Amino acid sequence: MRQFVGTVLGLAALAASSSALAASHAPEDLVLIHQGALPIILTAPHGGRLDIPGVPVRNAKDPALIAASEKWGGAHVEGDGNTDVLAIRIASGIEKLTGRRPYLVVAKFKRNFIDANRPAEIAYAGPAAAPYYDLYHRTIRSFVDEIRRTYPAGLLLDVHGQAKNPDVVMRGTNNGDTVTQLVRRAGVQSITGPEGLFGQLESQGFKVFPSNRLSLWHGRENAGFNGGYTVRTYGSQNADGIDAAQLEFGTRYRKKDAVDKSADEAARAIAAFYRSYLEKAAR
Repeated sequence: MRQFVGTVLGLAALAASSSALAASHAPEDLVLIHQGALPIILTAPHGGRLDIPGVPVRNAKDPALIAASEKWGGAHVEGDGNTDVLAIRIASGIEKLTGRRPYLVVAKFKRNFIDANRPAEIAYAGPAAAPYYDLYHRTIRSFVDEIRRTYPAGLLLDVHGQAKNPDVVMRGTNNGDTVTQLVRRAGVQSITGPEGLFGQLESQGFKVFPSNRLSLWHGRENAGFNGGYTVRTYGSQNADGIDAAQLEFGTRYRKKDAVDKSADEAARAIAAFYRSYLEKAAR
């Protein structure tokens, strides 16, 4: 717990002096990594606050990048404010509630240098960025593989932010595809039921979209937020994946005076889901 709290304070310090610090950063300094003891991985690709020396910024107006990014939700360079802090504090809350730490991978670099939720060929503008991107995804892959070896089931949650609807958390599972194994094992109630992942989020006070009263299938999820590269790469529709969902927190939940409460409530929802659908899977 102390380590997670220290990390939050460290991120605040990094944000205050990002330009000065960036000149000395190796890839290991720009990706926050915590080993877990629970079959849950939290990732956050777009909350970074630091420049990367020697790496060109991405041009979101480049026609080639726009065309290549269409299937991934478009070409964007702006970050998802406070999603780094949100992911870290959710992880801390889960550890407090369960006594065990989830895995954690958080990009500290700004999205205008690297979009870690895109395929490598469109994620950055030059080869100097590759070691940072590779470390981020190599770590996620190693954690997914470790969970697959160690536990009967696992869950990856990719933490994002959106401003389209500030008062909701948007579900991103590619309309159920990235949670294929969970639904096959436990039914759609494991996602939208009262004890399911988004049912638990709703019970903690989050407004979720799509509504839990609608079908998981038939394209209900918002096309711009229905699950990007991370959940599609590591989700359980793949033979080497685990169940994965993108959580798109509206701006209301990420404001400075709200982020602690949002993290506490999300941690309670995820811990309750763990007890119902992951801990029981091990029995």
